[in-house]
This record gives sequence, C-alpha cells and structure tokens, in this order.
Amino acid sequence: MLLAAGCKDHTEPRSFSETLPVQAGLVRPVINEIMFDPLQKSDDGIPDQPEYVEIYNPGTTPVDLTGWYLSDRSNNKRYFAPTGGINTLGPGQYAVITPEKGGSVGSSRLVAYFRYLPGLADAIIFLDTAHSTLDLNNDGDFVRLLNQSNELVDSVNYTTLWHNPANKETQRISLEKFNPLMQSDSPLSWGSSTDATFGGTPGKANSIYIPRSRSEGMFLLSPNPFSPNGDMRDDVLKITVNLPADAYQLAVTVYDAMGAEVRRLASGTPAGPVALIIWDGCNNAGAPAPSGIYRITMNAAGSNGSRYSSTASATIAR
Repeated sequence: MLLAAGCKDHTEPRSFSETLPVQAGLVRPVINEIMFDPLQKSDDGIPDQPEYVEIYNPGTTPVDLTGWYLSDRSNNKRYFAPTGGINTLGPGQYAVITPEKGGSVGSSRLVAYFRYLPGLADAIIFLDTAHSTLDLNNDGDFVRLLNQSNELVDSVNYTTLWHNPANKETQRISLEKFNPLMQSDSPLSWGSSTDATFGGTPGKANSIYIPRSRSEGMFLLSPNPFSPNGDMRDDVLKITVNLPADAYQLAVTVYDAMGAEVRRLASGTPAGPVALIIWDGCNNAGAPAPSGIYRITMNAAGSNGSRYSSTASATIAR
C-alpha cells in the first residue's frame, strides 16, 4: 500500500494518495463478503438474518459454477450450484450463497431480510437447500471455495479480530473486503460492514469498498455555505471523510466562533476508509444553530495505530 500522505498524527487538512496491494489479472471468482454471526431472534419482529458468503467475478468472461461448493475448517461441504440450474456468474456479478433447507429464493431468509436484493441485476442468489446453516463458527473459521474438480479457487481464514474494534457488538455485521482484488486470506483486506440498515451488503458493492488507486482530500465539506431553511436546497452539510484502507474510530464535532461545542456528529463511531456524515444545522439540543461560521473537527484512530486529524470551516447562511 503506497501513501503520498497519510502517515500518523496529521493536524491540518490534507490529501493523500493510495494504491492498494491487489492481485493483478485475476480471472477466477473471489470471496468478497462473509456473514458468520447473523442476528436471529424470535421476538424482535424482523426476519432472521441467514449466514452467507458472497463471491465476485472480477474477470471479463462468464464462469460456470455448476458443481462448485463451500467448505469450512471441519470440511462440511455446502453445494450450491446443482446440475441443470442457471449457474453462470457473469463479469462484475456477485453470487450470494446462503442456506435455506428445502426452500426457494423468493421465500428465503436472505431475501426477506435484505429486501433490496430482488431489484439488483448483478446479484445472483444460490441456495444450499440441503442445510439450514453454513456451520460457520462465530469465533473464526476457514472458508474455502472449490470448483467441480475439487480444486481450491479461493479461501479465507477469518477471525473475529478482523472486525473493527470500535464495534461494541459484531453480531449482524458482516466482514467485507476493501476491494475484491485484494488477497482474500489477509486481515489487511477486510473490515466490518458499515451498512447501518442491514449490517451487510450481499449482492452489491461493499460498504467499505475503495478503488485500487485514489487521490483524495481527507476532509471535505459540501455545500459550503449551506442553508438549512427547509426549502430543499442546500439544507444539509455533507461531511466526507476519506482515509487510507483500515478500520477506524471516528469523532466529528462542530464548534462555534467562541470555541463552544455546538453539535457532536460522531463520537467513537466505527467507520471504514470512507465515511459520509450529515449535519442538519441543529445543535445538540435539536435547535437550529444561528447563521455564522463554524469550525468542524475530525479525529480518526485506525486499528493499525494510525491517527488522523483535520479541521475545516463551514458557514450557515439562513
């Protein structure tokens, strides 16, 4: 990973450049997301999450998955693409493999919980209809993807330590890759999903996805000035935080011209390398802040020990 900026303890706004260590020229499917500790409660009024493994085809040609299967550390085999099915995974497509004993895609727990899935053209759902679980251990396991010839295609030896340590609870939160082309069996390639609604992103780009190469400003405010007056134009300030690939604990705070705290927007919040935070122009009590210039600070602590700080000004024009 190459950084032009982004070392430790920055105290002013700056940009950085990053090139991820990827596997060049990959044509085989890769493991891209794992849900091993789903939320399943009978009294919470929401559908149960199932376990799932997502794979992605980074190549330029379709791949026939007929006869492919997953296995774990105990060599439990989960066949998901039987002969006679529609088993082609096209370039740029995601395959989500989930257990649903005797069930169908339309009535599966996966579709019931991740209700956006039926509308995704690039998502293909494969069911292991012989089992109700993938038997993935919550404290860590070895996930292997094998083809019809029993050849190893990809593998991940995950542990719970791969989750963002800022998460107080990791149940319902998947592990996602920063980029599908990164080495699968490396903790540096993975982080916790930051999808607040579903806890994972099966069938679409990961919530912590970042491109192979990028040059970004670390702390961006837009629009600036903004006018939170309810006219549906520039009503909120979008605060974008861009950081090198890692898991972060994020703090973002708004201060007035006298240095008094106006709004705490994030305080120890788990975050990936890209975070979007919204300020509606109100203070901590929910009252509108008056017109004027405000100082906004960002502090991020990375799981690898890195720390980043930045400050920028935003103007409210009511």
